[in-house]
Amino acid sequence: MKIQHALSCLATVVLGLAVSGAHPAGIGAAFLLLPAFTFWQPSRRICYTAATGYYAGALWPLAVGAKNFFGPGVSVVGAMAFWAVCAVLLALPYALLWTDKTRQLLWRAPIALLLGVIPPLGLIGFASPLTASGFLFPAWSWGGFALSLAGCGMIVAYPTVGFIGLTAMALVANILHPGDRQPPSDWQAVDTHLGAISHGPVSPMREYLAAQEIQAQAVASSARIVVFPESVVPRWTKSTDLFWKPTIDTLRQNGKVVVIGALIPESPPLSNADIHAAIELLRTAHAAQPIPRQAEPYSYRSVAIIRGNQSCVFFQRVPVPVSVWKPFSRGGAPLDLGGPAVVELGGERAALLICYEEIIPWTVLTAALAHPTLFVGMSNDHWATGTPIPQWQALCLRAWSRLFSVPYLLAVNT
Repeated sequence: MKIQHALSCLATVVLGLAVSGAHPAGIGAAFLLLPAFTFWQPSRRICYTAATGYYAGALWPLAVGAKNFFGPGVSVVGAMAFWAVCAVLLALPYALLWTDKTRQLLWRAPIALLLGVIPPLGLIGFASPLTASGFLFPAWSWGGFALSLAGCGMIVAYPTVGFIGLTAMALVANILHPGDRQPPSDWQAVDTHLGAISHGPVSPMREYLAAQEIQAQAVASSARIVVFPESVVPRWTKSTDLFWKPTIDTLRQNGKVVVIGALIPESPPLSNADIHAAIELLRTAHAAQPIPRQAEPYSYRSVAIIRGNQSCVFFQRVPVPVSVWKPFSRGGAPLDLGGPAVVELGGERAALLICYEEIIPWTVLTAALAHPTLFVGMSNDHWATGTPIPQWQALCLRAWSRLFSVPYLLAVNT
């Protein structure tokens, strides 16, 4: 590999590192420069190396976060392997669509970006340069998305015209943009600091105190719709509904709704005796000791529990692959690509995005097809301490919110 080719591959790593910092300028630079640094390479192999370098730099937080998220049973080598596999897979479209025919790059480069958004690769579609669409063309909706794709092809095939043209249109779009839309004043996203409430051994006392805190905040809030983060209730069953009933009745009488991130076990079902035993355990939680969680395989769903003046359950569509969605083993949470993306809530069409769903474009774009009036993010980021993953989630939500001119809320547990 010649020195100039090695330097361009190194440049893609730097671009990836800039993206991992979760700043709009970083993702904007990646969008403008990554296609050129990859498709201008003299061979398919070097193109693939350059693209892999970008994703390796952009996804380094996964190596740290995966070790925390997957738990003590996963070694550093396992976490590094997860990071490496994601980088290698996401770079494949660039290698497959590389060509030395300039005019074909007009359509090959945009398709390479799209393949990183559409399943199956879209299920791990982290750090997509297309996230920059919201900062380049705010409020231009699908037109801005299409223009980003077309502009990518133009920059690669005809760099001078493409770069100047895209930059000029982006400047016009931003000059005309009146500003980010604000969420409804009667909605509130509540951040919590409950730590690993849904991971590790069961602690009835801790869960009881967390539930009491959440209920008190929901009742005390002046908002009509109060949103709490992902999985702050680690096990929502019939007994949980009974325990929450006084609070839910109060919320209903006040015309309020609470949206709570929770995990619903799918097996085995609880008997009436189990329910009453669980209620009694909560009442005597001060005397309870932490107990191990149920051994694998354990099947559950990550959901948003909606209670109060409205009552329903909203299911996460795309759980984290491998650790939560386990396609080659039993247990975990199922993939539900065809599930509803929007729920009618408090007079809004709310697109609920549960943690992982905030960082992959596929879930946001399919939600946008349902014409939401509000994006609602619910994250549990206790495991991401020391990484920019929480900032990346917020950046993604803000970017897509700007593109589709749809306001957003984000509730985070740390």
